[in-house]
Amino acid sequence: MNDMKDGGQNCHKWSVEADVESLAWNPHNEHSFVVSLENGMVQAFDKRTASSSSSGQSMYTLHAHDKAVSSISFNPSAPNFLATGSVDKMVKLWDLSNDKPSCIASQNPKLGAIFSVSFSNDSPFLLACGGSKGKLKVWDTLTEPAVANKFSK
Repeated sequence: MNDMKDGGQNCHKWSVEADVESLAWNPHNEHSFVVSLENGMVQAFDKRTASSSSSGQSMYTLHAHDKAVSSISFNPSAPNFLATGSVDKMVKLWDLSNDKPSCIASQNPKLGAIFSVSFSNDSPFLLACGGSKGKLKVWDTLTEPAVANKFSK
């Protein structure tokens, strides 16, 4: 990570165990971001934990899928709500409360390998998904009882 205000002199680094597929900043915490990896893992980092001379530790590591996690999306209005999509054809919804992630819903939307997931900014519980079959699907995540119980107001 480079702070371009100082000309990139202050570079922060973290090490991960596989190729990075996707990265998303947490819209509810300006200091944290998650990365999805080729090995099915998702790791969360706090930008304040790294320095230019050493690698920072992750906040948590999540075995999210059996294959590469190709896409991740934070819910824009519900803190601690994350969606992941994978080439294993699954889309999963995660409760990240207390840095102890748990899968609260999952589905195979019949789109083939999932390449992209994204929560809507205008209707934040709608999750758009796209995959290798050239089709799209929008999932109303509030229809999942665990999502409604945890995140609806």
